[in-house]
Amino acid sequence: MRFCLSLYLIAWSMQVMAQHSDTLTIDIQEVTIAENRISIPFNDVSRSIDIITKHQIRQLNANSINEVLQLVGGVDIRQRGIHGVQADLSIRGGTFEQALVLINGVKMLDPQTGHHLMNLPITLEDIERIEVLKGPGARVFGQNAFAGAINIITKVHEEFNLSAGIDYGENGLRNSFTSINLPIDQYKQKISLSSNHSDGYRSNTDYTISNVFYQGQVKIGENRLDLFGGYTSRDFGANGFYGNETFTDQYEETRTSIVSASYEARAGSWKITPKLNWRRNTDNWQFRRQDPEFFQNFHTSHVLTGELHLSKTHGLGILGIGAEYNSIDLTSNNLGQRNRGQVGLHLENRFLLMDEKIDITPGMYFLRISDFGTQIFPGLDIGYRLDNNWKLYSNMGRTSRIPSFTDLYYEDSGNLGNPDLQTESALTFELGASYKSRTALFQLSYFRRDASDLIDWFKLDIDDRWMPDNFGSAVYNGLDLGTTLNLSKKNNKAFLQTIKINYLYLNASLGDSEVALSRNALENLKHQLIINPRFSITNRLSSSLLFKYNDRASLEDYSLVDANLQYGIKEWSFYIKASNIFDSDYRETNLVPMPGRWMMIGLRYRMTK
Repeated sequence: MRFCLSLYLIAWSMQVMAQHSDTLTIDIQEVTIAENRISIPFNDVSRSIDIITKHQIRQLNANSINEVLQLVGGVDIRQRGIHGVQADLSIRGGTFEQALVLINGVKMLDPQTGHHLMNLPITLEDIERIEVLKGPGARVFGQNAFAGAINIITKVHEEFNLSAGIDYGENGLRNSFTSINLPIDQYKQKISLSSNHSDGYRSNTDYTISNVFYQGQVKIGENRLDLFGGYTSRDFGANGFYGNETFTDQYEETRTSIVSASYEARAGSWKITPKLNWRRNTDNWQFRRQDPEFFQNFHTSHVLTGELHLSKTHGLGILGIGAEYNSIDLTSNNLGQRNRGQVGLHLENRFLLMDEKIDITPGMYFLRISDFGTQIFPGLDIGYRLDNNWKLYSNMGRTSRIPSFTDLYYEDSGNLGNPDLQTESALTFELGASYKSRTALFQLSYFRRDASDLIDWFKLDIDDRWMPDNFGSAVYNGLDLGTTLNLSKKNNKAFLQTIKINYLYLNASLGDSEVALSRNALENLKHQLIINPRFSITNRLSSSLLFKYNDRASLEDYSLVDANLQYGIKEWSFYIKASNIFDSDYRETNLVPMPGRWMMIGLRYRMTK
C-alpha cells in the first residue's frame, strides 16, 4: 500500500509539473549552495539537497529550528524536549552522532556528545535559508558528515529593517523575539534576541531558552569581511531523558557560544577565504533536580578552528583546495581532561563537459586525527542534464565518524564507556533524477549505505550496564522522493497556494551481532510521509497544514497534524496554531512521551525602510 502511494505521488507530481511549467515560480531556483570552496547553483547540483527558505519558515510560525527541519524528507528529529530544548538529528537512518550541523559553513562540532548538536544560538528570524545535504558529506565537510549535513545560512541586508514577535500558549508558553538590521555606511550589521519559556506539558518538562545573535559584514574594496557570534542558554527539566524513563527528576543546563570571522579576497582568478572559528559548550546535568549534589556531571568543551579555502574557475570547470585545523579540548568531572587535534586537507575539481551537459566532480578529503590516525575520504559526483529542467545524477563517497568522548570515557552506575572503540565507516552510493524549474521542484533518488564497525550502546543482559562497542555492520537501502509546487503565481487568489510532499522508504539490515539490547541503532525510520499545503482564504487570511507520518523500526508508528491560521495587514500579522490537533499519543525516542494537542497564538511585526 505504501509503495503504491509513493508511485502515485511520483506520477501526480510529474503531471502537475507538466501542466504548470510555464506559469509558476519558485524563488530558490537561483540559490547558490554555500559550500566552503566550490559554489554550485542549486539547479546544477548532482546530489540530494533540500532547501527551506525564510518564507517557508515564516509561514510555519515555528517555535524552533527542530520544528522547521521536520519539513525535510529523510530528516528525523527525535525530540526529548520540545520547542528546541533538545533533539537528536538523524539523516536517512543515521544515528544522532552521524550528522553534522553548520552555520554559514562553520561546523558546530561537539566532542562531548551529539546530543548538543542542535544547541544553536540563532533565532528563526536570522535564517535566510537552510540547506540539507542528504548523503555522504565527508568529501565536502570532513568526518562526522556521515549520513548528511545541514548548513544554516544567515544574512545581513543593505536596508534597515525591524522584526518583533510574541507568542502565548498552553502550558505556560511565552515566547518573544526582536531582530534589527542596522546598516551604517558600508558596514552591514544585524542583532537578534529571543526568549522562550514553558511550564511544561508534564512534570519536570519546563524550559527556558535565551538566544543572542550578531552578524556583521563590511566590504573592503573588492574584498569582504564577515563576522558573526551567538550565545544560547537552555535550562530544562529532563524527565526520563537519559537511562531510564523512571528517572523523572533529571535536570540540565547548557550554554553554547560561537564566534566566527572570515575574509573573502580575490587574487587574480583565485578566490581566497581564510576563516577563524571558536565554539564553547558547557553542560551541567543533575540526576536529582532538587538534590544536585547526589550526582551531577560538568562538561566544558572548546573547539578552535582555522580554515583556508581557495577556488579558481578554469577552462574545464572549477578547482577547490584548502586546509583546516581543529584544536579540541574537554574538561569534565566524569570524562576527565581530554584533547584532540585534527588536520584536514581537501581537493576537488568540478569538470563541465559537452557544453555543460555533463558535470563530473571528483574529490578527496585527507584527515589526520591525533588519537585515531589518518583517514581518507574520496568521493565522486556525476550529473547528466537531459534538458533545461531534467537532470540525472549519481554520487558516491566514503565517510567515517570517530567516537565522541562520551563513547570513550563516560561512566556511572548504568553506563560504561569503551576506550578501545574504533572509528565507524561507510560507503554510500546514490542514483537519482531531479526536475528543477521556475515552476516546480522534484527529486527522486535511490541510495545505499554500507556501514561497518558501527558504534552503539548495548547490553547483553538486562542487568548489565550500557556499553558502546563496534558491534557490526549494517546496510541501508532507501528511496527518497520530494516535490514542491508553487501555484500562487498562476493565480494569487487560488485557494491552494503551495504544496510540499516528501516520502522516504528505508530498509536497514543489521549484520550478525550478539547485541541483545540496542540503544540507538534500531530507532531508524522505515517509512516517512510529509505533506505541507498552504491555502489562501482571502487576500489577508491564509492557512497551512503539516501532516507527518513516521513508522520506526523499534517504536509504534504515528501520524501528526499541525494547523496554522494567519491574518496579515501591512506590517502586522496574527496567527493561531494547533500542534498535534488530533491529540496523538507518540514517542520520538524510546524514553519520552511527547505532548498532546498544544494551542498557541502569536503577533508579528515586520518593518522595512
